[in-house]
Amino acid sequence: MRVRLAEFMELARSSFWFLPSVMMLVGVLLFSITLGLDRSDMAAPWLTRVLYSGGVENAVYLLQTLTAAMVAIATVVFSTLMLVLTLATSQFGHRLIRSFMRDRANQAVLGVFLSTFVYCMLVFHMVGNDPANRFVPALSVTMGFGLSLFASCTLIYFTHHMAQLIAAPQVLEAVAVELDDVIDRLYPESPAQRHDEGFSLRNGELVRAPRAGYVQSVGLDGVVAVAQQHDIRIESLVGYGDYVLAGAPIARWQGSPDDQEDGLAEKIAGEYLIGDSRMSDRDLLFAINQVAEIAVRALSPALNNPYTAVDCINRLGASLAEVARRPVPSPLHGEDDRPRFSLQLPDFEAALDAAFTPIRNYGRGSVLASRQLLRTLGGLGAVATREPDRAALRRHAQVVRDAAHSALQERHDIDDIEREFERALNGLRQPA
Repeated sequence: MRVRLAEFMELARSSFWFLPSVMMLVGVLLFSITLGLDRSDMAAPWLTRVLYSGGVENAVYLLQTLTAAMVAIATVVFSTLMLVLTLATSQFGHRLIRSFMRDRANQAVLGVFLSTFVYCMLVFHMVGNDPANRFVPALSVTMGFGLSLFASCTLIYFTHHMAQLIAAPQVLEAVAVELDDVIDRLYPESPAQRHDEGFSLRNGELVRAPRAGYVQSVGLDGVVAVAQQHDIRIESLVGYGDYVLAGAPIARWQGSPDDQEDGLAEKIAGEYLIGDSRMSDRDLLFAINQVAEIAVRALSPALNNPYTAVDCINRLGASLAEVARRPVPSPLHGEDDRPRFSLQLPDFEAALDAAFTPIRNYGRGSVLASRQLLRTLGGLGAVATREPDRAALRRHAQVVRDAAHSALQERHDIDDIEREFERALNGLRQPA
């Protein structure tokens, strides 16, 4: 149940329909409230001086004009959003569309115009439905005018916000914040669980994927509850972001022979959310790929912007430092304090490969990118205390140096890379 709820919440967060729809319902509710106040004549005496005081014909004309204006402006907002999404896709990659669609400000602006349109339409229908009726809902008409003024102000904000949103530093920061959130979620600084070694079940019953797709999420609490209820241990054979085929093994459980009841494998498989695309909420490597893709596109001949790539390398270095600094998560324990579920997460070396391998491959001919890679690798040596992590850093430094040597032609550039390599290697040889 929690897995399905998480799926719906993610769908709602990254859609242009959920928040605007909620705000349209708020517009209907506001219409009911203001109309009720108009009919009950409960407006304060001082308020009557600022309310609409014209006749029915003028009210109908005003509401008709406001409704048409809201439709026109909402169309402009939709068109602008589609244009920005097209530009963002060509410049930063299609994987970042979800980040743009998640922007609450854009969703709220759409909701403001649509809810104002709905409100004005309802008031217009109520006033103009019966021309013989001389009742004019002054509060409702005034509220419609006020909402239209507010919507006009949001249009100014929307223009400013979109100009900021498509700037490369802003896009990079938004994606990097998502990466930091994933690290905080998967690698807590003060984990509640003790640091036990992950277990591997060589023998046991397999749990198979109900469909093909990417592993988007796993209901950790649900899996642990199932394991504790049946007194078994469960090992996940896949991680976040892995693509599985229908019927492929995704987990293995092991327990007493008496517990091999029908439906146990289905219970475990039901805690795996498998979808058509990867999600950055818990998929560390996908979150890293989003930042790395900005750097790779910046290094392409079409853009040729190595300074954006340098910014991406710096931001990736900061995130990798957090992964290196934090402890490796242990298996999840049940209420009986026994390890119940083992889910393998990407280690520092896997994160390092995902971050710097594509940038190195496409930026080997860029002195700025290669030099910044070596500087970042050397800087990570100051925070990486585990020897396998430091060995991975040394390996990457060597590969960056060799790739730059093979691509660069100017002797001055090669000497510059060599100096950075020696500086990084000296730092990585010393104990942290």
